[in-house]
Amino acid sequence: MFNLEEFLLMREKRVEIQNEVIENFKNPILVLRANYPGEEKNSFVAKYIVEIIKDEILEIFNSQIIYSKKIESIEGPTYIYSINYSGKNIKKIAMEIEESHILGRCVDIDVFDNNGYPFSRKDFGGEKRQCLLCNDMAFVCARTKKHTQKDVQIAIEKRLEEYLNSERNKIEITDTFSNLALKSIILEVSASPSFGLVSPHTNGSHEDMDFFTFIDSGFSLNSYFKKVVNAGYSPLSVDLIFKKIRFMGKVAENDMFLATHNVNTHKGMIFLMGITAALSAKAKYENLLFNDISSLIKDMCRDILKDFNDIHKKSSLTHGEKLYIKHGVVGVRGIVKNGLDIIFNNSVEIFEKSLVSGEHINSAMIRTLIFLMSNLEDTTILHRHDIEILNFVKLKAKDLHLKFDNNSLDINLLTEIEKEFIEKRISPGGAADLLAITMFLYFIKPYF
Repeated sequence: MFNLEEFLLMREKRVEIQNEVIENFKNPILVLRANYPGEEKNSFVAKYIVEIIKDEILEIFNSQIIYSKKIESIEGPTYIYSINYSGKNIKKIAMEIEESHILGRCVDIDVFDNNGYPFSRKDFGGEKRQCLLCNDMAFVCARTKKHTQKDVQIAIEKRLEEYLNSERNKIEITDTFSNLALKSIILEVSASPSFGLVSPHTNGSHEDMDFFTFIDSGFSLNSYFKKVVNAGYSPLSVDLIFKKIRFMGKVAENDMFLATHNVNTHKGMIFLMGITAALSAKAKYENLLFNDISSLIKDMCRDILKDFNDIHKKSSLTHGEKLYIKHGVVGVRGIVKNGLDIIFNNSVEIFEKSLVSGEHINSAMIRTLIFLMSNLEDTTILHRHDIEILNFVKLKAKDLHLKFDNNSLDINLLTEIEKEFIEKRISPGGAADLLAITMFLYFIKPYF
């Protein structure tokens, strides 16, 4: 039987715990509880929904969570998180979850700054939350008892059913898209001749890796591909999806280095495929068209060149930042900022045209690689050499692209050019990454 006094005492105890967490860790806190009517705050539905939203919160804030506590009480399950992040930004994210997630209205997510101030929607120009059953404000319906508790519970159960149906679709998309991502990076390293890249026949211009290093590396990323596709198949904004997958990418880099004994085989691929696979899943969730994936990528990466704004203040620079200072080349950041337009407008068509004409997939890969080499400011080449070598590669590739545009490939000639590239220690790694992305997008195109 419901005990009001016990309920109020537990609420007071929770507030004490919240204040203790703020005092101990000096950070804003996020408090998650079920928004479930009636006395059964610990019903299976209420608990299940809280766990689902809890997992979303863990993915979004990941390593920024420095302390967590779960309280089981008459109030229902409650999670308290101390988060090393701006309190205002935490509240904005909490509001987005409450409004965008299918189950967002079925929970309460309160945020307090490191002084205990409780942020409200009014602080951000937001309105009070709407009722689950009508367009009125929820507090108005609650006060006037416009709906019965049973009606609200049924509405929550329908939301949960809708979520579970969506999850079934997510599983199918996650399995399909992640498998095609893995297939694409394995195919890329299988292309031959590949102009100084690693292949089954040669280590190319590399002494620290071979074909089997890439196989080990590729399969170490399989779980990463599943995670980013899963994160992308979501109603959340591209900004929150980006926040999720950036942390996933860091974990994937560690997995890659463990698998390859500290050889960098796929660092650029982790970044590119992570964004592409996640936003392909986002486009699928939103029932968008194939080319809309490019627009989503542009949106997600609209501010990505801001990384270069304060570059002169940094004490240590990445390879990409050094190349930006020396040559003004923005590399892969510029490519994603433009929504992978070189792929959507060109290389997917080149790859598809070759296959439709009856050529072997190896020929399709080589044609696409040549095209990408002819157009790309490949930072892998710039890092290993200089602008003169990059221009040499681009001119050579342009000649080959024109020569074989409407003719069969001359494998003997291409093998000789590959030997020349290996002698010069040239490896078009940036073009190789975009080849894999091209194939991934080609493979998923029929799903749109």
